[in-house]
Amino acid sequence: MSNPLKLKIAYLYSDILHSFCDLANVEAFVSRAKWRDINTQVHYINTNDRISSSKYDFYYIGGSNIRNLEDALFQLKQNEMELKTAVESNVPMLAVNCGYLLFGNFYQLHNQSQIEAMGILNVDSIAGKVHHWGNISGVCEFLKNKTVAGFENHGIMSYLKGGVAPFLTLQKGQGNNGRDRTEGAIYNNVIGTYITSPILAQNPHLCDFLISVALRIKYKCRIPLTPLCDDIEWYSHNFILDAK
Repeated sequence: MSNPLKLKIAYLYSDILHSFCDLANVEAFVSRAKWRDINTQVHYINTNDRISSSKYDFYYIGGSNIRNLEDALFQLKQNEMELKTAVESNVPMLAVNCGYLLFGNFYQLHNQSQIEAMGILNVDSIAGKVHHWGNISGVCEFLKNKTVAGFENHGIMSYLKGGVAPFLTLQKGQGNNGRDRTEGAIYNNVIGTYITSPILAQNPHLCDFLISVALRIKYKCRIPLTPLCDDIEWYSHNFILDAK
């Protein structure tokens, strides 16, 4: 008998927001689900598509196309009510780089005015004076203080306000949350980060957390995940930890 478990993934605006890591992140989520015989469907939400909050079990938004930020924000605003309904229903979401900017309260690029964003994460993002580039790692509280590692490449400082917690407490790297040595933000099950390497491929425990949450929210019970052989994933993870 086939596994009846199914997860539907909404990959937001890959037609105008995309970077080298985005498809790898989506494929990591899909692969780790499929290796456990969990059926998956990836829905590419593109320009002018409409979202139904009850339809999807995991949302991903990424991108490094700063020139397309306003176009992507316009598209997100058309689906604002449905997205915020999903957020308050604890549906897991991962917002990387441009996606993180757009999920905050506002963003301000160099020599430009503030642009009001989605307000999903209570975070204000402002272009900094220094560009941060290099390996990064930190402790993640909701992963029972396990380490998350990746590569940061950003010139944005994001300031966390009430109701959101840092994604990581840094061990290596510069981060982006002012001077408090943290990186990213989390609210309900929404994670925002500027880690631009394929974070879900390099951190299998984070990917499994998101799969577990997606299953729990959809099926309203805890469903244990079958252990996988993650030697390659942990090799990549540890390489970043050990690199100078």
